[in-house]
Amino acid sequence: MIESDNFTILDNKTIGRNLALFRKLREKKAIEVAEYIGIGEAAYTKYERGEAKITIEIIQKVAELLKIDPLQMLSVKPGTFVENVTNSSIAIQENSIFQTTNDQQTQLMLKLIENVVAMNERLVTLLEKKEEE
Repeated sequence: MIESDNFTILDNKTIGRNLALFRKLREKKAIEVAEYIGIGEAAYTKYERGEAKITIEIIQKVAELLKIDPLQMLSVKPGTFVENVTNSSIAIQENSIFQTTNDQQTQLMLKLIENVVAMNERLVTLLEKKEEE
């Protein structure tokens, strides 16, 4: 995870760790997840290890299978997680109460995440180029 004063970029290792965490919480095997999303087990485990670029589509499919909010895949920090025992959509904010979300809100949040991920990828590319100079 790359942090600055204004933003946090979730790297593939962090998201992969979250994929593995939620898969294990739901007592699913890697092969089950891989088959559900239509790839081989070896390819899927590369996502969990952070060795392959994780797309929003992969996150959405895994979240669908595991019956969790896809935002949790992106927002859970290593060492902390919230198990949603009711399997309903939940938005979690620090120092606040639980708020349920509807499908429209979820779709808007996913679009926002896609935009943030794209922006973060561009920022990482720019930072890497700057380091090379």
